[in-house]
Amino acid sequence: MKDLPVHLLLFAVVGLVITGMNAVFGEAEDAAAVRSLPKRLAWFFLGCAVLAACILLAERFLAAAH
Repeated sequence: MKDLPVHLLLFAVVGLVITGMNAVFGEAEDAAAVRSLPKRLAWFFLGCAVLAACILLAERFLAAAH
C-alpha cells in the first residue's frame, strides 16, 4: 500500500498518453485536440473509476471467499 501514490501517478501519466493520442487522432486540428483534452481526461478517469467500482462490487458479492 506504500506504493499507491507512485501507482496513481503512473496511471495518470498513462491515462494522459492514451487520451492525448485519442485527441490527436480524433480531431482534425491541433487546437481543437488540445481544447478537448480536459473533457476527454475527465471521461477517461470517470470511466476507469466506474469500472473499478464495478469490479470491486463483483468481487465483494460474487467472488468472496469465506
